[in-house]
Amino acid sequence: MFLFALATPALLVVVLGYVVGHAVTEWVYGVLGAEATWASEVVGWTTGLVLLGVVTLLLVARWRRRQARHQK
Repeated sequence: MFLFALATPALLVVVLGYVVGHAVTEWVYGVLGAEATWASEVVGWTTGLVLLGVVTLLLVARWRRRQARHQK
């Protein structure tokens, strides 16, 4: 149950990043008049994973600040 509770928010963050990255790439290719074959998939997954990394780093930094504050 713990794994499910931890994995669900992470999966949602990755999917959100994927959707945003994919949509922006499709829009840019549409503006340029080019056909996006695989680039939107790569950009979507990369954006999702980068967003997951950023959110994880922010949460860890917040947790460490809170721990340091409570130890004083």
